[in-house]
Order: sequence, then structure tokens, then C-alpha cells
Amino acid sequence: MIITIGRECGCNADEIGRMLAGKYGIFCYTKAELIQLAKEKGVYEKYPFFFGEMPVDMMISPMAESLEVRLRNTPQEALESVLGGEDCVIVGRAAGYAFRNRKDALRIFLCGEKEKRIERMMDKHGFSRRKAVKIVEETDDLRRGYHEYYSGETWGAAHNYDICLDVMRLGKDRVMHIIDTALAELIDK
Repeated sequence: MIITIGRECGCNADEIGRMLAGKYGIFCYTKAELIQLAKEKGVYEKYPFFFGEMPVDMMISPMAESLEVRLRNTPQEALESVLGGEDCVIVGRAAGYAFRNRKDALRIFLCGEKEKRIERMMDKHGFSRRKAVKIVEETDDLRRGYHEYYSGETWGAAHNYDICLDVMRLGKDRVMHIIDTALAELIDK
């Protein structure tokens, strides 16, 4: 079983991912854990842009676009090279795209009203409103660009995921219940 979580900034994805991992006895990998694992396994140097979420230099972008097949294979190759067939939760890294053909994968996208996500960032980190707005907007733009660059898919579009959930409206407990129900159906198949 693999659970992938795409998310907008401020939607508690790391926390929800860790809760799911704890409940199902599997690891949860965020950007930091994947970078560490990739470095330990000697894979990071092969995929530094993918793991590090570094923007590709604009001058090489046209060249990279001509290598679209190789580019579109990067998420699956990079993640499989560090995870193998391990059951886990992966937050971000275009993992939903990477594991889209795996029958035991549940691809989730977490979203929420922008204003509520901004308020959450202010409360959680003590940011000023101005800083929280900037962080939410810039982080969402980076995630959108990253996902679309590596997958060619529209980030957050419902048809690219198994379930899309509004965390701000539903709350973590309901989100966890919905995910548990979806996982039970997936496991029973």
C-alpha cells in the first residue's frame, strides 16, 4: 500500500501523513526524509532537482522540454530508487503521478480555502498576515510548477487523484475517516 498526498500550503498534510503512517504501521516521507534517504542511498546526485525542489534554470528549460519522456519518468524512477516497493506515505514529490499505475496506491489531494490556510499559517508559526499570505502564495506556486514540470498534469485537478479533500472545511478527523474508508476499500480489492 502506498498513500500519496499532494497539498496546498497550510493543509496539515505532514501531520495527516504522519497520522496515517502511525495508524497503518508504515513510514511517512516528506521532502526532508526523502532527501536524507536519497543521500544515504547515493541517489540524490542523480536527481538533485527532483529531490531538492530546485527550479530548473530557464536557459535549460527548452532543452528539458525536448526530453519530455525522460522527464516524465523522473518521479517514478527517483522514488522507486530510494523506496523500492516499500509501503509508505509520501507527501509531495509528484508521488501521485509517480505511482498512478500502482493498484495499491491511494492518491490524495488536500486543499482548503486560501484565507483559512493563511490564518492557519499565522497561528501555527506566528507569522504576520503579510508574511503568511506571501508564504502560502509562493509555496502553492512552487508546488504547482514542480508538479506540472515533472508530470505534465494540472496540480490539484481532481481527475489526477483518487480523492480530493477540503481540510479546512472538513477538519482533520473527518479527513482521516474518509481516507480510512477509501483505504479499506482499496485493501479489500
